[in-house]
Amino acid sequence: MNLNRVSEYQRDQWHSFGAIEKACRGLPYGELEELKESLESYLRFRRTLNDFQEQSFGTFCRTACYESKLSACCGFESIFTFFADQVITFLLSTQEELETLFQKIEQTNHTGRCVYLGESGCIWQVRPISCAMFLCEQAKQQAFSEDRDAETAWEELREAENAYTYPIQPVLFDDLESFFIALGVDSPHMYFHKSPGLLCLKDRSGLGKRPPRRSHGKESHHDKTPL
Repeated sequence: MNLNRVSEYQRDQWHSFGAIEKACRGLPYGELEELKESLESYLRFRRTLNDFQEQSFGTFCRTACYESKLSACCGFESIFTFFADQVITFLLSTQEELETLFQKIEQTNHTGRCVYLGESGCIWQVRPISCAMFLCEQAKQQAFSEDRDAETAWEELREAENAYTYPIQPVLFDDLESFFIALGVDSPHMYFHKSPGLLCLKDRSGLGKRPPRRSHGKESHHDKTPL
């Protein structure tokens, strides 16, 4: 890869995905499968979230943003990604999908829009949680004015997200970072171990002293989606 022809954002993304790929290649098959199994609850949550958004916002968002090419969602190259986002989409992608993802990162991005935006939309197998949870004010006003139950459902989904990303308790995104740190991986996207704000939350909740975990068992505190 010619790092001089791509942005700093792309270089950081490339290094993170490359580090994940190298670490996963060194894992025994059984441990890799356990790692994938640890995602089951989160993936159920994401399916619920996707179904809700398609039902409540799909038609409006496709017309107002994607088809018009005015999308606020995908209108910036530097979308916010957690390291766990990268791990999840890596683990669930086919080899062909990974090759496409790496090719996009390695290409000079002249669009001024998200580097991961393809002809049919996002090329991630599982979109970053910051993208999945983003709804512009116009979309919310449109949907919630027509269906008050949709607003209640949205608030429940926002609360459910916290079970995976808000570290006042053990959460999946923190655990995934810890798992790869124990494998010797480092990444600028490991915000649960580098962000002052998240570290402060963990410390106040008594989670700051937890050692990195080397393995993921089948029994987990993430076994139920709180919906």
